[in-house]
Amino acid sequence: MTTPHRVRLHHALALLLMASCGRAGLAKVIAVPADVPTIQGAVEAAQHGDEILVAAGTWRETIDLKGKTIVLRSAEGPQATMLDGRGLKGSVLRCTGGESAETRIEGFTVTGGSGDVDAHGPEATIGGGLLVLGSSPVIVDCVFRENRVLLHGGAAYCGMNANPSFLGCTFDSNAAEKGGAVFNIRSNPRFSSCTFVRNLADYGGGAVFNDRRCGPSFIACRFDANEALYNGGAIYDYESRGSLSGCSFARNTAAFKGGAVYSGYRSDTVMADCRFLTQTDDVAGRRGVTLSATMVHGACCIGGGCIVATRTDCENAGGAFSGEGTICETTVTSCPKTLHGDLNNDGSVDRVDMAVLMLLWK
Repeated sequence: MTTPHRVRLHHALALLLMASCGRAGLAKVIAVPADVPTIQGAVEAAQHGDEILVAAGTWRETIDLKGKTIVLRSAEGPQATMLDGRGLKGSVLRCTGGESAETRIEGFTVTGGSGDVDAHGPEATIGGGLLVLGSSPVIVDCVFRENRVLLHGGAAYCGMNANPSFLGCTFDSNAAEKGGAVFNIRSNPRFSSCTFVRNLADYGGGAVFNDRRCGPSFIACRFDANEALYNGGAIYDYESRGSLSGCSFARNTAAFKGGAVYSGYRSDTVMADCRFLTQTDDVAGRRGVTLSATMVHGACCIGGGCIVATRTDCENAGGAFSGEGTICETTVTSCPKTLHGDLNNDGSVDRVDMAVLMLLWK
C-alpha cells in the first residue's frame, strides 16, 4: 500500500527532477555572427552557463565578460580567430566583474591591445590584451601577440586578488614598462605549459613582473628571448612569493642583472627542476632565492679553448657557456669572438648594450 507520506515524497522528487532538467535545458550555444552579429552583443545576451561560439575571422572589438559564468570559445582556434584591438580604447578582454573559474576563454589570438585607462589614466595604460581584477577566469590555448601598454602588463594585468589560470597560452612580442607580457600584483595566477617569447620591458620583467603580495606559479613554461632594459630579462620579482617548476630559460637578456630571473625586495622565488640553457640566463638578486635547477652540461669556451662543463662551473671559471648539449667540436660549436661594444657578453651588440651604456653614464 502506498502511504500519503510516500506519495508526497515521490511528488517532491519528481518536481526536483523536473526543475533540475529545466535548468540544464536553459544553457544554450550562441553563435557569432549567425545568432548575434558581435561578440559583445552575444555576451550581453548570454545567461550563466551559456557558450558563445565565435566563427573564424578578425573581430575588431573590445569585450567585457560582465562577471558572467560563460564559455567564450572560437570555432577554429587561435590561428583562424583574432580579437584585434588596434585603434580601439581599452583592454581587448576584461574580466573585472568577479568571473569565477567556470568562466572560460578558449582559442583566440588577442592582439593590438593598448590597455585600460581607468586605473592610472591615458598616459599609463595597463593590461593591453587582458585585464583581470578580482576574478578567476580560465584562459586556454590563446595567443597574446603584439599588445603594448605604457605602464604595466603588455598582454595581461592581474590584480585585486585575481586568481586566473592560463593553460597552454603563448605570449609573443608584447611590450610594457614593467611586465612586457604579464604584470601580477596582489594576485595568484597560475601558468601551465605556457610560452613567453620575444617580450620586452622598458624597465623590468621582460616577460613577467610580479609585484607586491603576489604568489604566481609557473609549471612547465618556456621563456625564450625576452628582454628587459634594466633587471629581470624573463622575470622580475618584487615583494612576491612565486614558484617555478620544470621551466626552461633560453636567450633571455637583461641590461643589468638577472637575464633569466631577478629576485628583488622581499621576494623569495622557489625554483625546482628548471633549466637555464644559455649564458645570459642568470639568476640574480637577494639571498631569498631558492634554486634547485637541473645541472646542464655543454660546451664551455674558456681561455681560447673549449671544455665540457656545467653552466655554473663554466661561469665560475670565467668561461662562456654555449648551451645545453653543445660539444667542443668546430662543426657543432664555435666559441664566440669578443665583440667591441658587447657590454653584456651575449655575443651581439644591440639595444641592451646601449641600455647598459646609459646606466654606466648615470
